[in-house]
Amino acid sequence: MATRWGICSAGKISHDFTVALKSLPDSDHKIVAVGARNLEDAQKFAEKHSIPAAYGSYEELSRDPSVAFVYLGSSTPRHLSLSLLFMTAKKNVLCEKPLAMNSREVEGDGGLPRANNVFLMEAVWTRFFPASLEISGCWPRGPSGS
Repeated sequence: MATRWGICSAGKISHDFTVALKSLPDSDHKIVAVGARNLEDAQKFAEKHSIPAAYGSYEELSRDPSVAFVYLGSSTPRHLSLSLLFMTAKKNVLCEKPLAMNSREVEGDGGLPRANNVFLMEAVWTRFFPASLEISGCWPRGPSGS
């Protein structure tokens, strides 16, 4: 079964993520909905990317039962509050960086993903570069340990 994605925001970064996600097989990943601050923007985005559902608010997107994962590409100051909205709605979240404006904003909210049995990830893709994996010691080693 394909991972069912909702796109939060209809801006350029969401467009870029949508184009990248659509390069993967439909059997693995499917975009089922988009939400924006107004319905017209969501509808234009949905039409451009052949997305079946469009919502004029992020709250409506959070209530869509067909969405399992949300890509959050909204403006930076809204990242944390929208991440909390979607996690409270039991949606997994891939949040564009940064997750918050400062470390104080995220203190004390670390238990929400676990409490709601959801996944939260900040979209720091450089973490998965081979050089980053080697430096961090996470690079898979061969049988000889080298």
